[in-house]
Amino acid sequence: MATTANRRWRIGFRIPPRVERIVNILSIVAIVLLLAMIALWKIPSKYLIYLPATAEAVNPHLYVAGHPSAGGRGQFLFTFVAEPDSNLLEELFARLNPDASLEPEPPSFSASQYQQQNVQLMLSSEQTAELVALCHLGYNLCDTGVVIEQVASFSKDTKVLKAGDVIVGVNGTKVATTEQLSSLITGRPAGTVFRITLRRGDKTLTVHAVTTRSPTAPHPAVLGVTIQQGLAQQFPSKLPIDMKINAGNIGGPSAGLMFTLGLLERLSPTDLTKGYSIAGTGTIALDGTVGAIGGIKQKVIGAEWAHANYFFAPVDGGNYTDAKKVVGHGMTLVPVRTLDDALNFLKTLPAKK
Repeated sequence: MATTANRRWRIGFRIPPRVERIVNILSIVAIVLLLAMIALWKIPSKYLIYLPATAEAVNPHLYVAGHPSAGGRGQFLFTFVAEPDSNLLEELFARLNPDASLEPEPPSFSASQYQQQNVQLMLSSEQTAELVALCHLGYNLCDTGVVIEQVASFSKDTKVLKAGDVIVGVNGTKVATTEQLSSLITGRPAGTVFRITLRRGDKTLTVHAVTTRSPTAPHPAVLGVTIQQGLAQQFPSKLPIDMKINAGNIGGPSAGLMFTLGLLERLSPTDLTKGYSIAGTGTIALDGTVGAIGGIKQKVIGAEWAHANYFFAPVDGGNYTDAKKVVGHGMTLVPVRTLDDALNFLKTLPAKK
């Protein structure tokens, strides 16, 4: 005679038919969803996707000979955006994420070229940050001027200006960047005569150049020359202080301001941060101007994730206005137009207790 335990063993367990049907349906749905997700992952998106990324400390990315990182201080943080693979699955998740932003890809977009361009922009930004930090300390390294690449055939100055000339002044005003040159020339009527100071080889010359109407450019009057920032050609082979910025695999020029502040912090005998965590963003020009950047929303969020106390936001391009729309109550925004704006704020900042 079988015991009660043996009877239970022989009876076993059987799933009710209704539950079995539900399990089968759910399994089919799960498989369909998985296949759909794989298909979406394989199909490229036509959008660039930007997500927040936690801000990182500047100091580990810096090397300054004879000036190691000081302990017990606050820190500068630089911000950036995460850019996942551009496919329809990531696009779907981004559209459901209020912290994400999407921008249409530019015509003839190439992911490899985009990445390479960002790397080059970061390298240029690093060099500029090094020069600006040294110039702030009194080294005469930022007077690089603007290089003329080509003089157009429609220009009235083909006999006055030459390819390779370096423009360093206009009407007695010093010129260090392409932005400065453009601001001094544009907005004046065609036929305006400018006194141009330039370097040609080892000589410094002053010439008179006249503007003319451009057949293509939107500005009413131009000199008729193509230009580039002189930094790329004139960056010194050896700096007076051995320093290096290594941003790793992070691209783009938007960390220029924070790298400059990080270098000055290393070279300063005092604690510029006053014990606080100070994040920020913005390009840096040779004259110390802080320029607008993209992804301000994601960078503010990333700084908050890193528990920053303050955030430097460029006024240029509406960055500061846009940052105010997303910043929380635990972090204070500081508008900056120049490096001096940031440094002046740090001077007035009371030491953290």
